[in-house]
Amino acid sequence: MAESQRHFCQVKVNDLALWDLCNVPPPEGGFADLLRVLDFLHIESGLLSAYGPDYPLVEPRELIPAFDAPLIEYKNLPAFSLVALDRPLSYQDEGFQFDLLAAEGQPPEPGRAAANRQILRERLPRNLLPEFDQAMGRKALTLFSRYSQLLPFLYKMDRGHVLARDEAGAFHLAGVFASFPSDLDGEIKRFGRQIGKFDAGDNRRYEANRLFVYRFLMEQSGFAICGERHTSAALFARRLMRRRERFAVKVLGNSDRTITTLGSLEARQGLPRVEKVALLSAQCERKESERILAEQGFFVDPARNVVILRVHYTQHAYHPDNVLEDRALSVLRQEVVHPLTGQTIELDVLGLGHDRLLMLNDIVRGEFHGSIVYRGRERVEGTGDVRSRLRFLAAWLSKHRLILADYSPDHFERVVRVLSSFLDDPDHDEEFSRNAELHQEVQKAMADLRLAHRLRLLEKLVQNRADASGRKLHHAHILIILVHVLSQEGEEMAASHPRSMRKLLSICRKQLEDRNLKRRFLSRPPKSSYEREVLGEYRLLKRLVEKFERPAGEPAPAPAAPPVLAPEQAGARV
Repeated sequence: MAESQRHFCQVKVNDLALWDLCNVPPPEGGFADLLRVLDFLHIESGLLSAYGPDYPLVEPRELIPAFDAPLIEYKNLPAFSLVALDRPLSYQDEGFQFDLLAAEGQPPEPGRAAANRQILRERLPRNLLPEFDQAMGRKALTLFSRYSQLLPFLYKMDRGHVLARDEAGAFHLAGVFASFPSDLDGEIKRFGRQIGKFDAGDNRRYEANRLFVYRFLMEQSGFAICGERHTSAALFARRLMRRRERFAVKVLGNSDRTITTLGSLEARQGLPRVEKVALLSAQCERKESERILAEQGFFVDPARNVVILRVHYTQHAYHPDNVLEDRALSVLRQEVVHPLTGQTIELDVLGLGHDRLLMLNDIVRGEFHGSIVYRGRERVEGTGDVRSRLRFLAAWLSKHRLILADYSPDHFERVVRVLSSFLDDPDHDEEFSRNAELHQEVQKAMADLRLAHRLRLLEKLVQNRADASGRKLHHAHILIILVHVLSQEGEEMAASHPRSMRKLLSICRKQLEDRNLKRRFLSRPPKSSYEREVLGEYRLLKRLVEKFERPAGEPAPAPAAPPVLAPEQAGARV
């Protein structure tokens, strides 16, 4: 990109050039248009303006859920939080604290402009006042045409700012020094009771499940458990969703170097839409992709392959019977943003479609030179020795568990073989004995992964009535598989993995309660050998489920035949 060209100089919003739009009083516009303008403004001033040879690029793993808590604070980089509301403000009724800036009108009223400048001067660090006075002079501040000039100063405030419509309908800077409400205790307890993790008065259950609830709550909003700026943004966005506001909350932290947007537009399931933008190095699996990025000018810095990546996420509602119970968020789409035109190209920069076997092979051989966060507090660099390799594997298996558990059986078995080639290698026995706790941690992570994968296959089998290859299965086949797993592995699973056992029983219950199965095979006596086989497997599975659901020591009930419904109750036959 030519040095003389300003970033996003070719972007147009409603046929107006972006930087022209930011330098004139804006007409009344749509909320989506405002968010598009803000997107480019914040990328340019919050990320690109700070970029240089020593800029700490975001690593792909940092944008893949589950998110790691940031370990380093880059105090010299921009940071901000913002709420934009698609309406005028009612100062006393807003439900959060901020210093109101009066709309100055068009043309600006000098008295209001002076009062607004004084409010900003009182909230800025004292050493910035000479620079602020020189840059802004006697100018009006709240007009949107001044917003891009004010951003460097707003980034120096440790609290948020507010954009809203004025009485004429135009967006303006409506407030500064905003504290977004963060009722973390109340949110955790409400959410924990809502998903069935907490019971009133049960402190032991609260203690056992609190961290899970906290992590899931934050993950749904696009964050790890981290600092106040991100926590308050996440909880405030959830509050605005409950109030059915049209809004966007944006936050950029010194630690994560990522602009996160939580918004109501295109939101689903009553949760704010999550989107992140960051600068990172595009290490594409296919060289053809890198060639396209280079030829079409998508690189911010071609020497380091630096691109602007926007990631869209989708949220998952919590359900205790889900095999991947802790999956709160996953990547929906990735877009590389052109630094001049703002146009996007969809590309897997995060490597979600890459074959993780290649990375895993490098890790177990000690040839992987990247980094990962171990136990949320320590960065592991490289895999040169066995101890580092074990720590890296423990963190890597935890980070990628949700992806690996969804692999096909053949692909997953290759993952297991690669792991076993290292963990069962007698040449490393001496090192493993010196690091016995780490070795056991990785072995346990591997065993938990195998169990999650097996249950995930059964979950999809019952849900789709098809195997991993897509072949449709009859009810008899599904029942036989579930009976086999429960009869062969039930005792051990109930003793060693009670939570996984509950999920397996839930999967079996779902099959037993299948409407199609009941209508076809339980609404009348069997007439064929196949119907008798289905009925026999159904009864056997039901007895097994009831056996493992019974509290220890409780006698088994007398066997009862499944009910035969009257014709008028049976419904249409299939």
